[in-house]
Amino acid sequence: MKYPNRAVGHVSYLDSFALSPKVEGLRPHTISCYVREVRRLGERTDWIGPANIKTDHIRSYIDWLSGPVKPKTVAAAQLGLRRYFRFLIDEKEIEQDPSACIKLVRFRTDPQPTYTNYEIQKLISACDQSTQNGVRDQAMITVLFDTVVRVEELVSTGIPDWSNRVVQVDGKTGVRQVPSPVFPIRFRKLS
Repeated sequence: MKYPNRAVGHVSYLDSFALSPKVEGLRPHTISCYVREVRRLGERTDWIGPANIKTDHIRSYIDWLSGPVKPKTVAAAQLGLRRYFRFLIDEKEIEQDPSACIKLVRFRTDPQPTYTNYEIQKLISACDQSTQNGVRDQAMITVLFDTVVRVEELVSTGIPDWSNRVVQVDGKTGVRQVPSPVFPIRFRKLS
């Protein structure tokens, strides 16, 4: 720690702040990113304490952060800082959020590529149905397109609930149930 005697203001809140989103069910990675940004802000402001942080401190930090990282990362950092200052307001440690009047950094998200029906049919027909791997591959491709789950979610699927036509997946957005009108047929082929 750069200034251990001056860090008490931020550091004493960091542990409590880290618990707050954890209790709300946020993912550990998200929480660690939020805490990292608060630490970085503290270091950039010489640990002056949360009550002394002004909007200009945050603007300066965002400007500094914009150099080495992509705009999407800067926007995520801003979200973490906003959550931190809202936490401090809820805890009655500060009266107003110094990050509230700063707009999020804009970034462009490229759309996911789409497939034509012809391309989907080519993918499915490329699977050799005379082999177990071919049946598996066709089932996996069909489920991916039918349910729009991510590949990681497909790999994490549990045993399907045949009667309700849902499968439980654990992915980036947490555990969820995915319905599909045709997936039971595809999954049964794997059995």
